[in-house]
Amino acid sequence: MASNAISSETQRAKLERKERVILEAARAIFVDHGFDGARMQVIARRAGIGEGTIYSYYDSKAELMLAVLQQFWDGLTREAEGVMASVQVTDFFGRLEALARYHLNTVIVNADFINLTFALRRNNSEVSVSRDHLRHYVAVFDRLFLRGQDRGELRADAVLWQARDIFYGSLEYSARSIEMTIDADRTAREQEPVVHQMVALFRSHFGAAQGTVAGDDPSVVQLSSKLDRLSEKFDALAKRLG
Repeated sequence: MASNAISSETQRAKLERKERVILEAARAIFVDHGFDGARMQVIARRAGIGEGTIYSYYDSKAELMLAVLQQFWDGLTREAEGVMASVQVTDFFGRLEALARYHLNTVIVNADFINLTFALRRNNSEVSVSRDHLRHYVAVFDRLFLRGQDRGELRADAVLWQARDIFYGSLEYSARSIEMTIDADRTAREQEPVVHQMVALFRSHFGAAQGTVAGDDPSVVQLSSKLDRLSEKFDALAKRLG
């Protein structure tokens, strides 16, 4: 009986390992060729298996793409939650800095695949990542922000969805700028100034003591003005998308 249990566990581990290889190969091919240009035969060749083996896991290319998307976004959610769990500081702004640093670097490193993800969504593709997977990822920020309000670190009248859009939208724009300027002579660009600017922006605009502590600081006023303009742009974009 014990031998059968071990054998079953070993078989399951082999199947899971092969599935991971398929998903990794599929992601690479989808990034290189796009969803429409990718071929199951090419994915199988990259994974080092026969094409028929892929169909024993996934019935179609669309199902395989959905599995790749789910694995990617679920993985990002787990990593972001892990970052929050490992941060030693307890205040909102210290934890926000850690999350901003993680998200900015993640978008830069995975730029090609994230671009593909949102291209599929823009095209209303049947294989676009579900809203649930995206909600699970951004919920890491939501919980942090609501906790900051509960602890009195953030203004009670601050609107969550506006703060969320500013956080992710600004970091993703900065990530694109950084990613586009990386070349052979400069393989890295400083990310810390972007992270610190984001924290300063939130501290000045959403911090509970903003009006009494730093309201007259010219740099804070300038940051707040920029944030107001950015918020207006997000509002206009949301209306167009709606």
